Amino acid sequence: MIDKVCKSFGDCKKRDIKEFEELTPNGNRINGYICLKHNRFLGSLVILKINGEDTFQFVQSMPKIKYYQHQSDVDKDGYIIGFEKLDGSCLILYPLFDKDGGIIEIVPKTRGMAVADKSFLELYDKVDKSSIESYYRCNKGILYFELYGILNKHEIIHYDTGIDIALIGCYNNGHFYKASSIRTLATYGFKLPDELFKIKWHNPVYEPSIKGWKVFFTSNKYRNYDIEHEVFKDTIEGAIKHIQKSLEKLNKQYYEKNGRIATEGIVINCTKVGGLQKYIKVKPKDIEIQHKSRGGIPKQYILKECLKYFDEYGSQVKEIYLKDENHHTEYIHNMLLEDFPVEYIKNSSKKIERIFMQVWDSRTVPSSIEDICDELIKEYGDDITHCMRMFAQKYPQKKKQSRMVYSYLQTKVKT
Repeated sequence: MIDKVCKSFGDCKKRDIKEFEELTPNGNRINGYICLKHNRFLGSLVILKINGEDTFQFVQSMPKIKYYQHQSDVDKDGYIIGFEKLDGSCLILYPLFDKDGGIIEIVPKTRGMAVADKSFLELYDKVDKSSIESYYRCNKGILYFELYGILNKHEIIHYDTGIDIALIGCYNNGHFYKASSIRTLATYGFKLPDELFKIKWHNPVYEPSIKGWKVFFTSNKYRNYDIEHEVFKDTIEGAIKHIQKSLEKLNKQYYEKNGRIATEGIVINCTKVGGLQKYIKVKPKDIEIQHKSRGGIPKQYILKECLKYFDEYGSQVKEIYLKDENHHTEYIHNMLLEDFPVEYIKNSSKKIERIFMQVWDSRTVPSSIEDICDELIKEYGDDITHCMRMFAQKYPQKKKQSRMVYSYLQTKVKT
């Protein structure tokens, strides 16, 4: 059976899988294995028992999205769509089946867990699930979302969103959906990230004087900014570089107007030659250079991985730390290895530990925040969205505590 499990994860080794036993939110006990190998199956599951009964159910996780690495084997058929990269956490929903193929439960998970942690489930409980319920009435795929907003704040703060989900992918019948297919799922009521760019191969058969890739700036959200709407590039690499420069230009204009950057980049959902679906992240060149060219790792990238750790283990962090003080270190180092060389991580080891402890410490509400929330409610009433806007205006130096303020306001308004 172990060999069959390993084969499901792309012929990985026994050391690359970990046994789990978890209780789902609806009380179903599941047993199986999770893939730990840093390939496209990272976080994928094979479920072998449900409430003690034998089964064999494969759950494809969301692969970690890599930077564009000069790939030239992109399929030239159709449009390549670049959706805005929302700054949040990956939420995965998978159906649990009975022996007859009926759905027992829709289970939320994160990339590193078979069932999402309690603290993550508390965020998920706050989102509108009507589109999810509508989809699963007649479908059985695995859905991937970005969970974002003030309550799940990362580097880019979405001030007008408390907590919400946007559909970023779907896996069904053994393959990932293309971007065009994902867009059709909007009919179920799913919110999608904003489309910022399209890329299309121009076939010279129809117009011999033009050959190459046409890049379209298609954003409605940022349509009033001075970005070229159509341009031709000889290669796919040239098209990506043009997008990077456009994103950098957009962020500069947005910052001058709003005092913060607009976006950290896009995610391209494309098909490689041979039919394999691939996700690629593209960031503005200035952000990517900052990311890759230093001898140490910039704070924001360490912070991002620390926040992901709390997404995975939030309610268990203290218990885990008391048993194994290196658990978080190993997790964060492995995540950073996806984008940084080993020597960068070694040079940043003290910084990683310091930032992790700061994140952990920030989970306790200080009395000063309670006073601020009481003041906001007294002055502006129980409209939380309005209170958050006023908080951002009156206390810009405390923007990192927006999530805590939002949570506390919710508690005060309810009481």
